[in-house]
Amino acid sequence: MGKKSAAEKSGKKGAKKSPFYKIFLYGVVIIVLLLVISGVWLKSLWDQIHVALPGGNNSIPPVSEKEKDPSLPDILNVLILGLDSRDPSSRTDTLLLLTLNRGNGEINIISIPRDMRVNIPGYGMDKINHAYAFGGISLTMETVENFLDINVDHYMTTDFEGFINIVDILGGIELEVEKKMRYYGIDVTIDLEPGLQHLDGNKALQYVRFRSDEEGDFGRVRRQQECLKALLQEIITFKNILQIPRLLPEIASNIKTDLELEQALELANKLKKVDIEQINTFTLPGVPRNIDGISYVVPNEEEISCLVDCYVKGIEMKQS
Repeated sequence: MGKKSAAEKSGKKGAKKSPFYKIFLYGVVIIVLLLVISGVWLKSLWDQIHVALPGGNNSIPPVSEKEKDPSLPDILNVLILGLDSRDPSSRTDTLLLLTLNRGNGEINIISIPRDMRVNIPGYGMDKINHAYAFGGISLTMETVENFLDINVDHYMTTDFEGFINIVDILGGIELEVEKKMRYYGIDVTIDLEPGLQHLDGNKALQYVRFRSDEEGDFGRVRRQQECLKALLQEIITFKNILQIPRLLPEIASNIKTDLELEQALELANKLKKVDIEQINTFTLPGVPRNIDGISYVVPNEEEISCLVDCYVKGIEMKQS
């Protein structure tokens, strides 16, 4: 027999491998399709998150009022508002300022007591949590900006019901309940025993709402910070990656933000690289005081200015 041509050899060799090539090709096509479908699904979910809040004056400022920049600034300030959907006055129950300094990698969470007495533009001196009832997101952001002399880049809101469901999807969070907590009100019942324990969504909500002790709202703010850190820790653990398909629709139903999808993914990528214990948490200092029969927290302006300069603006303080 004569020698086979190179073409015949090549054809035979190619024919022999073609089934594997087809399997490989089908696999690649399936993976690409899954990625595309996942991307479309994620975008559709984010479209639910990136919408105006319904009802009254509680409207999100139009995107045109802010520069649309897909990248995060060097110092990013996100105002996080916890809303009680059961409260007809729509006051904010929780106000947190999340600051990400991309230069030094620091992440700081500063809590603003909801009874902090500040100047609300157009309404005068009042509790800071009333700003949302008066003018929604835009007025709340403006109030915080004026009060702290900073720029608030973005906001994020959530409500109690969403908080409960998110904690439950994650399988609960582990927290140290430092004391026996008992409170029975019209719309809330708090009944917790002391000790390190695994809390479901309802118990975790009881923990962050408790303030019937000598610490009052300051103790409540501290517990909110501890709970938030524990929640972040749970979200970024490997075991909860499998819960993302269940978690994202819940987040979409209960969280609103003006962050673009690309910005949110970049922020999430930054957060996952940080040890939760390295996140600094602070509460704006103030003194409880009764003014005209109303209880306020009067801000310690000098201490607040130093804290904001150091942990929000990133200004290095000179050693005395």
